[in-house]
Amino acid sequence: MFLKIVKNDFIRNKIVTMTVFVFITMAVILAASAINNIANLIQGMSDLQESAVPSDITVMHAGEYDQAEIDQFTDQYSDHIAMQETMFLQNIDGSNIHFGQNQTMAGTIQDISFVVQNKEFDFILDLDNEKLDVKEGKVAVPIYFMEQHDLKIGDTITVKSGGYEKEFAISDYARDFEMNSSLTSSKRFVINQNDYDEMLELQGGELEYLIEFKLNENGDSAAVQTAYIEAGLPANGPIIGGKIFTMFNAMSDMAVAIVIIFISILLIVIASLCIRLTFLATIDEDIREIGVMKAMGISKKDIKKVYLNKYRVISVAAGIIGYLLSFAAVNLLNGNMRLYISSDLSGGLKYVLSLIAPLLVYFMIVMYCQRILKSIDKISAVEALRSDIMERGKNRKYSFPLLKNKFLSTNIYMGMRDVWKRFKLYRLLFVIFIVCTFIVILPLNIYNTMNSPEFSTYMGIGKHDMRIDLRRTDSITEDFIKLQEELKNDSDIEKFAAYITSSYQVKNAEGSWDYINIEIGDYSVFPLKYLEGRAPEGEGEISLSFANAAIDGLNKKVGDEVTVRAGDEEQTLSVTGIYQDITNGGKTAKAHTSLGVNEEAVLWYIVSMDMAQGVDIREKMDYYQNAYDSAQVNDIKEYTGQTLGNIIEQMSLIVIGGIVIAVIIAVLITAQFLRMLLSKDMSQIAIMRSMGLTSKNIQHQYMAGTMMVLILGIIVGVLASNYLGEFLVSMAMSSMGAAKIELINVAWQTWLLCPLVLIVVVGFTISVCCKVTAEDDLSVVLRS
Repeated sequence: MFLKIVKNDFIRNKIVTMTVFVFITMAVILAASAINNIANLIQGMSDLQESAVPSDITVMHAGEYDQAEIDQFTDQYSDHIAMQETMFLQNIDGSNIHFGQNQTMAGTIQDISFVVQNKEFDFILDLDNEKLDVKEGKVAVPIYFMEQHDLKIGDTITVKSGGYEKEFAISDYARDFEMNSSLTSSKRFVINQNDYDEMLELQGGELEYLIEFKLNENGDSAAVQTAYIEAGLPANGPIIGGKIFTMFNAMSDMAVAIVIIFISILLIVIASLCIRLTFLATIDEDIREIGVMKAMGISKKDIKKVYLNKYRVISVAAGIIGYLLSFAAVNLLNGNMRLYISSDLSGGLKYVLSLIAPLLVYFMIVMYCQRILKSIDKISAVEALRSDIMERGKNRKYSFPLLKNKFLSTNIYMGMRDVWKRFKLYRLLFVIFIVCTFIVILPLNIYNTMNSPEFSTYMGIGKHDMRIDLRRTDSITEDFIKLQEELKNDSDIEKFAAYITSSYQVKNAEGSWDYINIEIGDYSVFPLKYLEGRAPEGEGEISLSFANAAIDGLNKKVGDEVTVRAGDEEQTLSVTGIYQDITNGGKTAKAHTSLGVNEEAVLWYIVSMDMAQGVDIREKMDYYQNAYDSAQVNDIKEYTGQTLGNIIEQMSLIVIGGIVIAVIIAVLITAQFLRMLLSKDMSQIAIMRSMGLTSKNIQHQYMAGTMMVLILGIIVGVLASNYLGEFLVSMAMSSMGAAKIELINVAWQTWLLCPLVLIVVVGFTISVCCKVTAEDDLSVVLRS
C-alpha cells in the first residue's frame, strides 16, 4: 500500500520530485567527485613517490665542494642516512633556449637546469612514471614548459650559450617529483650523459649541485640537517625537506577538491531547504487526508512513513545515479593530476571512498525529513479537518494597509507587502538566493585575487610594475651595480629598490641551527602589508614570514629576538613585523641592510621598479631583457601568474561550474517555490481575478515580491562572499604561509554582471510559472 501511495505522489508532483532529485544528484556528483579526486590524489602521489624515490633532504649549493667530506658525513650518520647522491646541474638562462619560430624561454621565472638521470634515487620520470632513459641528441622537457610553450614530442629546442650550441629533439615529458610544481622556482631538463659532458666541456651552463640524502625508515630529518649545518658542509643555498615537495605537488588538486566539497555541502543544504519547501506545500495540500488517516486510527509512525518513503526512494536513486556520474565528472577535474602526477588513476580506492558521498547524503536527508515530519505529531484529527489549520497561531493583524501606499504602484506594493507578512515562508527562498550568489561570487573573487598584481603581497613582495631578477653568473655583482646606476639615470623609471637574498644560519626554538633565506634592502619604497608590526627600518631589525614566525617555525612574536649567523659572526636581531609569503615553502625573512650580505651564500639579486606615467611597460621590459642577457625581466602580474600556474587555470573551471550550478538552482527552486506559493494562494488569486485584476496584475505582484527577496539575497550573498569568504580562504591558505587574504572584488562583476544574470533568469522563471496559473478555471477554484 505504501509503495502505491509513494508512486501516486511521484505522479502527482512530478516537477517537485524532479527538482529535489536533481539537487540530491548534483550534491552526490560533486561530493563523490571531490572524494574521488582526493582518492586519486592519494593513489597518484603514492605511485609517483614510489617510482621517483624522492630525496628526504635536498641541499642546493653553488661553488666548490668536496664529495669526500660529504661521503664521510654520510658514513658517520649511517643510522639515519640510507643513501646519498649529488646531482650536477648546468644552469642555462631561458633566453639561450630557442624553439619554434625564433622563440626563446626568456622571461620565465624558473631557473632552468640541464641534468643527467640520477642512479640511486630522485629519479625524473616519463608520463608512465617510468625512469627516463634519454638517448643522445634527445631531451626530456619538464611538463611545465611543454604546457607553457605548447611544445610537442618530436619538436626541437636549441641551446646557445657562450661557445656552446646544440639542437635537441624532444623525446619525452619530464615528470619531476621535486620540481613539478610552478611554486618551485627550478625546473630540470634531462639529457644523455654524452651530451651533458659536451655541454660541460664547452661551459654551456653554470654549475650548481643538489646534495641529496635518502633517510632510513626511522631516520631523523631534523637531526641530519642540524648535523650537516654544524659540520660546516657546503650549503650556500636552501636546505629543503621532502615534505615541502609533496605539499607543492598536491596543492592545486587539493585546493580544487576542497572548493568542490564546500559547494556540494551548500547543495545538500539547498536540497534540505527544497525538501522543507515541498513538505510545507504537500502537508498544506494533504492536511485533510492526514486528518482522515488519523481518524481511521492509522498511527503517526505509519503516516510519517508515507512521506518519508518518498524521500528515501529519491535519495537512494539520486545517490546511485550521482555515484555513477561522478566517475565521468571527475575526468573534468583531474586532467592536471593525470599530467603532473599519474597518468594511470585506475586504482580501486576511489570506488570505496566515493561511496561515502551517497551514503552520507542519504542519512542527512532522511534525518532531516524525520525532523520536519515531527510537525505531523502536533496535528490532531479534529484540527486537521478544519480548513484553517495551517493558519493557526498566525498574527491576523493587518499591517501595511493599501491606503497608506503613496509612492509605489499597487501591484509592486502588494507583492512587497506579501513578503513582509509571510517572511517565514519567503525566508527559505531568501537563504537559497544567498547561497546561489555565494557559489558564484566566492570562486570569482578568488580567481580575481590570484590574477591581480596585488596578490604579490601574499608572495612577500610589495606592489610594483616590474622586477628584474639577476641570475648567478661570474659578473652578477658588476651587473647588479651597473643596473642600479642605469635605473637612476632612466627618466622612465619613477622609483626602484634593490634587494639581495642570502642564506644564513638561524638559531631555532630548540637552540640548534637551521638555514634561513634573508632578504636585505629598503622596504619603504614598495611597502608590504604586515599582519603584525612593521618593516625593518633600523640597525638590528628583522621581519619574519608568517610560516617562519609560527610555532612549527622559529616560534617568534613581534618584539622577540632572533640570533642569525653568517660565517663565524653572530648577530641578535629584533623582530619588528610578521608578513605573509607563500613562496619558498612560506619560510622567508627581511632584514635591515646593517645585517650585511653573506657573500659566500648569495642566492639572488632582485630590483623592483615603478614606471613613470605613460611609459610602455612591455617596451621597457624588452629593453632591459636585451641589455642584461642573464637577467629575468617580468611585470608583476606575469610573475604571479607564472608562480601560481595551473592553480589559476583550475580556479577558472570552478568559476564556470559555479555559475552553471547557481543558475540551475535559481531556476528550479524559484519554480518550485512559486508552485507551492500559488497552490496556497489559489483561492486568493481567484478572488482577485473575480474582482477584475488581470493575470498580468497578479503576475506583477508575485514578480515584485520574489524580486525583492532575490535582490536582498544577492546583497547578503555578495557581502558574505567578501567577508565570510575571506575568512574561509584565509583558513585554507594559512598552512601555505598566508593567514589573512583580502579578496579582490571587481565591482562591475560582483554588483552588476552576476546579479543581472540571476535577475534575468529568476524573472523569466517567475513569468513562466505565473502564466500557467493565470489560465486556471475560476469557477472550479471558487467552488473548491
